[in-house]
Amino acid sequence: ANSKGTMLLLRVQLIEYHDKYTSLGEIPSYAYENFMEMYEAYHELGGNGMITKMKHEIEELHLKQKG
Repeated sequence: ANSKGTMLLLRVQLIEYHDKYTSLGEIPSYAYENFMEMYEAYHELGGNGMITKMKHEIEELHLKQKG
C-alpha cells in the first residue's frame, strides 16, 4: 500500500507540473529536473502510460527553452 500511495502522489504532482508548464510554454531548469526525478521514481514504482506521454511533452518544452 505504501508504494501504491507514493505512486499516486507522484502522479498527481507530475500532472500538475505538466499542466502548469505546458500552458506557460516553457519550464525552468529546476522544475525540469524535479519532473524528471519524480518521473524516474514513478516509473521505478511501476507507473507508466499517460505520464510517459507527458514526460515527452515536458522534454520538448525544455528543448525549446534552451534554443
